[in-house]
Amino acid sequence: MKLSLSLKLSQTLKLTPLLQQSIKILQASQVELDNLIEEYLAKNIFLETEGDLKLRRTSKNFDEIYHNYKSTDKQYDIFENQIKNQTLKEYLIENIAIFSFSERDQIIFSFLIDAIDDNGYLSENLKEIQNIIPVSPLVEDVEIERLLKLIQNSSLPGIGARNLSECLILQLDIIECNSKILSYAKSIILYHLDLLGNKNYKKLKSKLSCSDNELEESIKLIKQLNPKPGVLFQKIDKTDYITIDVTVEKSNNKWRVTLNNDNHLNLRINDDHDDYLSNDPNKNLKEQHQEAKWLIKNLQQRSISILRVSRAIIEKQKDFLEKGELFIKPLILKDIANELELHESTISRITSNKFISTPYGIFELKYFFGSTIKTNDGNLSSKAVLLRIKELIDNELPNKPYSDEKLCLLLNKQGVKIARRTIAKYRQVLKILPSNQRKRI
Repeated sequence: MKLSLSLKLSQTLKLTPLLQQSIKILQASQVELDNLIEEYLAKNIFLETEGDLKLRRTSKNFDEIYHNYKSTDKQYDIFENQIKNQTLKEYLIENIAIFSFSERDQIIFSFLIDAIDDNGYLSENLKEIQNIIPVSPLVEDVEIERLLKLIQNSSLPGIGARNLSECLILQLDIIECNSKILSYAKSIILYHLDLLGNKNYKKLKSKLSCSDNELEESIKLIKQLNPKPGVLFQKIDKTDYITIDVTVEKSNNKWRVTLNNDNHLNLRINDDHDDYLSNDPNKNLKEQHQEAKWLIKNLQQRSISILRVSRAIIEKQKDFLEKGELFIKPLILKDIANELELHESTISRITSNKFISTPYGIFELKYFFGSTIKTNDGNLSSKAVLLRIKELIDNELPNKPYSDEKLCLLLNKQGVKIARRTIAKYRQVLKILPSNQRKRI
């Protein structure tokens, strides 16, 4: 291979400071927002609040604050890492930054990265992601597959996988060891994970046609892999707790959604330093002043957006409020996005890490979204099907637990059309063991 050094001009996707700040605030949880507001109050002399987050500034000298202030870059590049204590998304952005991409590719990358969950998995269907990316012409299958593969190959092994098998195979692909053992390990991961999970070593050995020692070495190799590679980037903070953003209650026979008291709305501009603005040669103070105004505007918009989206969700989930979780209706991001004339990615940010208090407990707003399962009476939310499966298993006889096939038949009798493999998938989501491991004599 011939190596050469060359210069290349390329476009990068830029976000204005206002949009950058808006996105950051919109997707933050209340706890994260509290910390973010404290940071802004500490560095921006034009911000003050009468709420619990008010910072004691009396001990600070204005000149000290002014000289310690560093102006931010006018533009924000999605491939520029700015935080040393990285999140998974920041890590992915930094790793992709070593390549040169068109603006179109960068937009596609931003949607792919946004769809990777905290465990490192691509949590959304690739086709669904493909359909919501706002580029023209529309993203082709081969195009998005190529860029996803690039994320997988340039990241911590396993990141960007669509399922457990792909996650583990991506890790095995970079391991150098006995080729025969490696081959057995890959076969187990691709075709026999159920046997490994059930510890059915006899059948596993028969399927692979291997010796006891080879099977043992193959399993040992698999156990060294990380089924959740994204966890390495999760910040453990014992002080984090769930803060309720909105509450839904019945009043005069109507369900009403209200925003919880938000001290951030008490932020205001401190005009005591206006005289310095006209004598600011580097315009640093003007940028601070503008940043403060943007922050207040974005916080207000955040509250309005959360309330609008919450009300739209609850309007479609009245059966849940009246009857409980078994009656959650099928709902997708696109439904709410179309109704409120917002982008699906915006709805995703608004509903992530935002919590609503209901008569049946506290739920993340994103909980109310789910795929559709067909029934004889119409459609049922996948969440409702999950709960039906759990209910059936909770009421089974300990010495005669239901197999996935039996669960499938029972649900079919209830009018729910569902495949056995889907039952197995949902059971795994519920973290319920197979019937042979649930049996108690």
